[in-house]
Amino acid sequence: MKKLIFSLIALFAMTLSVAAQTEKNYVFRVSRGDMSYTEPQEKKATVKSVLGAILTTAAGSNTQHHPEFADDVRNAIAGAVGSARRLRLVDGLLNVEDLAEDEAAMIYDGSIGAISCTSQTTTRKDDKGVTHTDISYRGTVTATINFKSIRSGEIIKTITVNNGDYDYSWIESPEKAIGNAIAGMQAYIIRQLNAAWPMYASIVEGNRAKKDKQKEVYIDLGQASGAFKGMTFNVYTVFNVAGKEAKKEIGRLRIMEVMGDDISLCKVTKGGADIKASIDSGATLLITSTN
Repeated sequence: MKKLIFSLIALFAMTLSVAAQTEKNYVFRVSRGDMSYTEPQEKKATVKSVLGAILTTAAGSNTQHHPEFADDVRNAIAGAVGSARRLRLVDGLLNVEDLAEDEAAMIYDGSIGAISCTSQTTTRKDDKGVTHTDISYRGTVTATINFKSIRSGEIIKTITVNNGDYDYSWIESPEKAIGNAIAGMQAYIIRQLNAAWPMYASIVEGNRAKKDKQKEVYIDLGQASGAFKGMTFNVYTVFNVAGKEAKKEIGRLRIMEVMGDDISLCKVTKGGADIKASIDSGATLLITSTN
């Protein structure tokens, strides 16, 4: 088995302009800024709006705002930031003077757009002809979150949470419906952050191969970096086009077993032939997490 050394491209094409950001799987310290929420104001009643409200109510649907859940939404956003693999939430506000010379750090802030619950009333008849009335609820939470460089104040990443970004199931109580929406929002934010700042790995050695296809490989990511069984990766070849760095996806990996602090055994789930050919030729590969 031939040991491979693969070069990594810069982790971000973003203007943090510090040396530390290009370190493999660099973990950013992040402080919590203000997530503002202003309860929507009641619009001045008009004949049209009153008629619309009457029709909506008659149709069995009604929406109420719930500002009392604002702190729950803020805490869920903080929990999402703290759960992202390459971000570490810190207590208090970070200032430039708190940072080491080569350290990059961020602060997040933004706004919560809506915290509401829509009720839906339906009627049904059972097999005896008796009419039953059912009320179900669906929660909605929207937000815009900006991640900014502590050093420059520049926005590095913005996450906008909108309807359809997470599960909006109809359930039996307004409290559970809003809780469901908050949990869905948190999971969505974690996915967005992990996609924005993925984990990077290198294939350190090929393992099992069959004919011209690679079946298994070892990568240099393990327990110390939070790797887990089932974690998936895209595999890219890296090359130059007209003096610019380009990449092309050639395969995918999934961790079968985490075998130490910095090593895991992966199954090649796609592109076995291309991965083996790249290993054999010593091509430069880039491996990034997808979940």
